[in-house]
Amino acid sequence: TSLVLVGLLCMTVLSVAAADTTEVVTEDDVTRQVENTPPTDHWVLYTRAGTPPTAAAFDVGPGDPPLGVGSLQLTTVTGSEKVFLFNYDHVGMPLADIDAISYATYRTTGSAQQVTALNLQVDYNGDAPGGFTTLVFEPVYNTDQGAVLNGQWQEWDAFSGKWWSTQPINGQGAGAVVTQMRTMSQIIANNPDATILGGFGVNQGSGNASLVAAVDALILGTTDGNTITYDFEPYEVAQSKHDCKNGGWEGLTRADGSSFTNQGDCIQYVNTGK
Repeated sequence: TSLVLVGLLCMTVLSVAAADTTEVVTEDDVTRQVENTPPTDHWVLYTRAGTPPTAAAFDVGPGDPPLGVGSLQLTTVTGSEKVFLFNYDHVGMPLADIDAISYATYRTTGSAQQVTALNLQVDYNGDAPGGFTTLVFEPVYNTDQGAVLNGQWQEWDAFSGKWWSTQPINGQGAGAVVTQMRTMSQIIANNPDATILGGFGVNQGSGNASLVAAVDALILGTTDGNTITYDFEPYEVAQSKHDCKNGGWEGLTRADGSSFTNQGDCIQYVNTGK
């Protein structure tokens, strides 16, 4: 049994959010842990041993992010460093219920097609014994969606793109071999009992030396019309009067990151932008 599975037994899983929901994720929403330790929160930011904490930062920019003012910025200096942010709210969801997966990246420095990847930990055979694998989407193997470029935000349609699997699954061998890669629709058709078993999120490292990239607008959509968008931000900006009430103003800021002095200050900002 993997450490991820052990950790999941100790967690209370939240239901999938309502239709067209945007969830702001900041440093305050994540727990930082070392790779291969059981998840202790709904969001876990993992780093491999020897990878500095500065490998991941919620920060303003770069450029004009697709949502809000910031993003999750990832830096892997050496090929041995690794950093990844996983969400565990969708554990138990059948893959057959998913009809959209996408995210946006911005590469500041890097070479060739290096950029942040997506990971989805699944049980491909449902209730049968075993079945754990990690599905991986990488733009480097999806050049039909465009070349990875520096200095601009790019959106990747992972659902329609090609994924590789860390373990052999039905209709697909293991490894980052182009002939073994499948679209999510093909994976679902070949593995109709597959469910999300662990984390869903972004991953950078293991050979991505000298790569500085940012991620935002991570989207998961389902066949019942639910879509949740994860907006990575350095702070959470007040959006409505309701957000400000009952002490909510204390965890909110203006768009420039400045804090409020009280509830009235927060409400005034929502109403006037000042």
